[in-house]
Amino acid sequence: MNMGPAFALEDDLFLLPLVRPAGWSNPHPKPFYDLVVLGGGAAGLISAFGAVGMGARVALVERDRLGGDCLNTGCVPSKALAAFARHASGTNAVERLEDARGAFRKARARLAPNDSADRLSRSGVDLFFGEGAFASAASAQVEGLLLRFRTAALCVGASPVIPAIPGLADCQPWTTASFFDLNRLPSSIIILGGGPVGCELAQSLSRLGCKVHLIERDQALLGREDAEAAQQVTQALIKDGVELCTGTRVLRAELTGAGVTLHLHSPNGPGLLTAEGVLSATGRKPNLGNLSLDLASIQTAGDLPVVDCHLQTSNPRVFVAGDATGPPYLTHRSGAHAAVLLQNALFPHPLGLGKARADRLLIPRCLHTDPAIAQVGLTAEEALSAAIPHEILTVPAIHVDRLELENEPGFLRLVLSPGSDRLLGATVVGKQAGELLFPALDLMRSGRGLRSLLGLVLPYPARMEIWTRAAQIWRGNRFGKSPITRRWVRWLARRGP
Repeated sequence: MNMGPAFALEDDLFLLPLVRPAGWSNPHPKPFYDLVVLGGGAAGLISAFGAVGMGARVALVERDRLGGDCLNTGCVPSKALAAFARHASGTNAVERLEDARGAFRKARARLAPNDSADRLSRSGVDLFFGEGAFASAASAQVEGLLLRFRTAALCVGASPVIPAIPGLADCQPWTTASFFDLNRLPSSIIILGGGPVGCELAQSLSRLGCKVHLIERDQALLGREDAEAAQQVTQALIKDGVELCTGTRVLRAELTGAGVTLHLHSPNGPGLLTAEGVLSATGRKPNLGNLSLDLASIQTAGDLPVVDCHLQTSNPRVFVAGDATGPPYLTHRSGAHAAVLLQNALFPHPLGLGKARADRLLIPRCLHTDPAIAQVGLTAEEALSAAIPHEILTVPAIHVDRLELENEPGFLRLVLSPGSDRLLGATVVGKQAGELLFPALDLMRSGRGLRSLLGLVLPYPARMEIWTRAAQIWRGNRFGKSPITRRWVRWLARRGP
């Protein structure tokens, strides 16, 4: 399946001078740093910029490219690919795939200045490129240089894992870490894993004319999501030409003249699938190797460092943020962790007073397919399986004029406390699901309920009316169907004018 090596780093003339400049000379370390950050992804960059902005002496160590997965191999290129695929037309598949590759590379370059080495150094951060590791409980080293610190932030991110399938490693499978650096995009592909990454890439590539097979060992895709929401995305993938293989196990893989062939066992029995290449989207693992955590007295549990609710490790000088703490692996979670880390690492907290807590963060998620799925809190299935008392309120898109006018299918589903308007969770399905989730975040964070939306007047027609419609339905269910309310209204009617 080798399509030529991933493009040489120096050949990306737009991106790399910003995030991994050639000929970079590491600075001479300061005698002491208030904060040393290991890792230049989302959590590390926000921590470094935030700390130096408050006057701290900050060093950041990055082994590869600044910007981490989000800029280089994750959110940015995948969403740029999806945006291009959504509107691509008028050319053949080969041209569309090539144009798409150019589109997401340009998108990375446009956003790269925000994460650039130049911006970091101009802000006052000492930037070191190289393999960083702990040298002691109060120091780190990179390229033979010693960085002494008062506090340190472990923000090393996570990397894709390759499943242990016989023969797969010999087939040089792609992951998101390599896929967006290919010389060209494949004309056919097998994607392993029917989670968010697999579904997003499958839809985008299929729309561009790539023949896509999506394999999931469970009986349904997106097993973590609301069941109806997952089913709507599944139907959309089928409509876009993705060939789904659910309930399917991969027995072994082999290189053939046509590319890669997988030997499968599905509900229909054994079978074969062949494509130009295979991409693994089956999970991620924190990048904790070669960090010498033991020298810093940092305890681990399995693949993860042990951290408390304040993101502090067994070494009170060292904090962990973002993907290095384990799932869910979300860029906005990394940013939120960085804010907690800064408050706890840089400021004194006598008797623990005033410490920020990561376990109180409200972390949403969004699947960027068409339709999209946005979720926060509990799904209906999670509440049911955990035996949590709840009520369900669902507003189909057809009840909202703007969504009907735009022909945007979907729904809003709320998980409510019994007899209350307080949200335990919310799911939005639709074209702009991520934006439409905001009221749920606001209500859940503030502790307010649906009734607080009843006096809200929105410009007509607006997609956000799905929320005022939900509030109206809740009021109708609560009061309109109440026998007491009905008797009261009948009594008033009998009184006359």
